[in-house]
Amino acid sequence: MKLLLVMADAARLDRLREKLVELGAPGYSVLPVVEGSGRTGVHRADRVHPGALAAVIVVAEDAQADTLFEGLDQCRRECGDTVTRIFVLPVERQG
Repeated sequence: MKLLLVMADAARLDRLREKLVELGAPGYSVLPVVEGSGRTGVHRADRVHPGALAAVIVVAEDAQADTLFEGLDQCRRECGDTVTRIFVLPVERQG
């Protein structure tokens, strides 16, 4: 099992959801407001720091997770999204 963690540009969240469904994701969770700072700057979605982020989490079997990663990454590149980041992590333990 693998976990996909997508730190998504909130403005592109609808397209990301559509792509997950299109790719056959087994399900996903969205944390709609994520604050922080990093390589792409400060994200707080306020007047000083525009650019809201959302966290999208998907847990899938290894092969499906790899397919989801590739599809989401391709979608991100095609639409010129320079903010969204996609991470794939092993699921160490399930309860």
